[in-house]
Amino acid sequence: MRGRLWIFVLAVALACCSRPPSREFFILRENAEYGDTYSFFLDLDDSTQIYSLDFFTRLERNSFKDFPPEDIILDLRWFSPSDSILTDTAFVKINDLAGSGYYSRDLITPFSADLDLPEAGEWRLKAKVVNDSEEIRGLGIILRHD
Repeated sequence: MRGRLWIFVLAVALACCSRPPSREFFILRENAEYGDTYSFFLDLDDSTQIYSLDFFTRLERNSFKDFPPEDIILDLRWFSPSDSILTDTAFVKINDLAGSGYYSRDLITPFSADLDLPEAGEWRLKAKVVNDSEEIRGLGIILRHD
């Protein structure tokens, strides 16, 4: 009986110490590089995990002004642990509403359900907003793993 209790306590302790299944990072517009480039560090060191990535943002407008009518275009540069660079394009869809009010809209758009990068390790992602707008409050990512 005492052995089973010890195994149970050890299992609970290990479960408490595991990495959470998702992490969110958000960078305010004021903290972006050059005002339109957002830099994120992603720990993708476990090659046995399947990672997914979503982009999110908040749009804020002044009274009687319109929200941007078009999707937000992101020019992506992925910097690998060995310093190679991959490029891609992503879109934060204007119609992917996660919440809205008169002065704000929250958008979340899936980018990849199976993020397939060629190396394990810490990656740096730089996302430049191609069609930048004053209404964009910042840019964030949600990184999940199984």
